[in-house]
Amino acid sequence: MKIKNYQLKRSSYESWETIFNNPAPIEVQTYQTGSVLIELDGTFNPNHLKSPRIYGTVEVPILSHFLSHKKLGNFLLDAGLDKSYYLDPYGGVETPQKEEYIQDKNQNIGYQLGDNASKLKAVFLSHMHPDHIAGIRDLPKDIPVIVGKGEIEDYEPDLYGDFLKDVETVCEIDFQDSDTISPFSKCADLLGDGSLWAISTPGHTRGHMSFIVNGLMGPKLLTMDVAFIQENISYGVAPSDYTLNVEEAQRSLDMLIQFIRLFRGIEVTAGHAFP
Repeated sequence: MKIKNYQLKRSSYESWETIFNNPAPIEVQTYQTGSVLIELDGTFNPNHLKSPRIYGTVEVPILSHFLSHKKLGNFLLDAGLDKSYYLDPYGGVETPQKEEYIQDKNQNIGYQLGDNASKLKAVFLSHMHPDHIAGIRDLPKDIPVIVGKGEIEDYEPDLYGDFLKDVETVCEIDFQDSDTISPFSKCADLLGDGSLWAISTPGHTRGHMSFIVNGLMGPKLLTMDVAFIQENISYGVAPSDYTLNVEEAQRSLDMLIQFIRLFRGIEVTAGHAFP
C-alpha cells in the first residue's frame, strides 16, 4: 500500500456565503449499510454540564454517502459495511477488539452501489473506525482511499481488523496546507470547484473530518462522528464513547454548531442518523 499526500489547492473563496451562492452539479445519496447498538450514556459525554443523562441502548444506522458530480464523476464518503456482516456480525474479523454489527441481506455498500462501485474516483473516509471503512472490502482495490493526516498512524489492524488489505493507494490530507474560512480554521476544497469540502474536526480521532456538499439543491453538512445522532447537536454535547480526545471532540462540535447557527437553512446529517 502506497501512502501519498493529497494535493490541495488554495481556494479563491473567502466566505461560505460566496461558496453557497455558487453551487455545483453534485448530488448526495445516502445508503444504510447496516446498524449498530450504541450506549446512550456514552453517546453524550456524561461529564458535560449539559449532558441529558440518558441511559440504555439504541440501534443506529451505519451510513455511506454516494456523491454524483456531473462534471467530475462519482465519489464516496465513508464506506460503511461490506457483505461479510450479513452472515457474521463480526464480518469475519478475529482480532481482540472486533466490533459487532447488524446487517440485512443486500444492505452492504457493494450491492447498493452496483455498477457505480467500479466508477468511483475516490473514497474519502471521515476516520478509520471499522463501521466507516469495512465496506472498502466490497470495492475495487485500485480506487484511492483518502483520509485526514494522523489516521494512518493510529490505524491498528491487529486490534480491529485489516480493512485496507490489498488497497493500492491511501492519500493523506494535511490540513496545515488548507484554507481558513470562518468559523473553520482548517477546511479544504477537495475537488477544486467548491462542491465538496472537508472540515478538520479532530477529537473523535486524530484526523477526523466532517464534510460539506455544496449542491444545486442547497448545501449539506455531514458531521460524521462529531455527532453520532442529531441530539448531540440539539443538546450541544459531544460523544465520549470510542473518542480519542473528548475535550477536543467537544470543541469540534461547538464549531459545527456555530456554523449551523450562521446558516440555519443548511441540511445537517449526523454520523449515525439517516437524513
